[in-house]
Amino acid sequence: MRKMYKKALLYLLSSNMLLFLLVASPFLGITSKAASQNQDKKACWISFMDIERFLKDKNEADFRDQVSNMYDKIVEYGMNTVIMHVRAMGDAMYPSDYYPWSEYLSTNRNAPSYDPMQIMIELAHKKNLEFEAWINPYRLSCDNKTTTSFKATPYYQIVRPYSIEYKASSGQICLALDPAKQEARDLIVNGIKEIVKKYDVDGIHFDDYFYVPGMANNLDIASKKANVNLLVTQTYQAIKAIKPECTFGISPAGNPDNARSQGADIDTWLSMPGYVDYILPQIYWSDVYITKNGAEHMFTNRANAWIQLNKRDIPIYVGLGLYRVGTSSKSDLGWASSDHNLAYQYLTAKQLGYDGYALFRYQWLEEEIAVVELNHLKGY
Repeated sequence: MRKMYKKALLYLLSSNMLLFLLVASPFLGITSKAASQNQDKKACWISFMDIERFLKDKNEADFRDQVSNMYDKIVEYGMNTVIMHVRAMGDAMYPSDYYPWSEYLSTNRNAPSYDPMQIMIELAHKKNLEFEAWINPYRLSCDNKTTTSFKATPYYQIVRPYSIEYKASSGQICLALDPAKQEARDLIVNGIKEIVKKYDVDGIHFDDYFYVPGMANNLDIASKKANVNLLVTQTYQAIKAIKPECTFGISPAGNPDNARSQGADIDTWLSMPGYVDYILPQIYWSDVYITKNGAEHMFTNRANAWIQLNKRDIPIYVGLGLYRVGTSSKSDLGWASSDHNLAYQYLTAKQLGYDGYALFRYQWLEEEIAVVELNHLKGY
């Protein structure tokens, strides 16, 4: 164990030296891809948890003020894109013909007197922020409480024939649309077409909830990928038929093997057209990660693995774990031992060929523990 920590310390020192060289490169005469490109995507995910914490049950004036304040914070830290959760649990943050109102926005799913999505998009564009609508395509609930809540809506009886009830790894009972059913795919795509037709969104964004553990454990990986691909291609075609300039991107799990096991056919998406416009893997590890073999450069290794998969050379962005800043871990030592993690990770990703980043998630822009890390990232 002592040898492992010695290796970790040596790597931490070398990482800080690399960070110094990258930051100092303009002064040392080193030309880097990062120094020549200033138009990277710099995004912040605003999740349903952020919406519940900062925006729930507000009148229109207060809602506008709070959204505006949140966007100002995002702009303050040098970002240019918001990835807003508009459907997290078979619900909607906007008036929908296909989904009930989200209980994360409105208690008892009561409709507010205004259109939250229209306001969020309007304010984003006023502040020169791109707005991407973030959707969990299959998930209807995530625990016993949200399962009971969704079952209480009239929508449950509609989707019941093409949904799955399963026990999650947490032991909680959850619901999801069945990726194998065309009715489920049609519902998801109709909801996406509704958004793209009604709202001036700049993109549609899926995250990593495909076949999550417990959802269909007896189904082989090839079948999972085939079912998910039917949705991905149908979604891509639907978006482009309505608004060709609207992007469609997916943010899979940062471990490529885990992503594949859940039905994300990342090898196909990154080698063939007609699936996605960009990929955004969630690489939430530091480069001082302890394994049984010693300290591993986990962030760099995973980031490089995704670059190697990108045969089409489409835009690729890195998801950074803002929520990990300052946390202690017995295995992932980097977060507690440095306040340059985000800057170092972005610089490393740039050197590998990434085109920007997204931070998970908004709440930590408001947390004191993250300020130093965020300022280092912004400074670059």
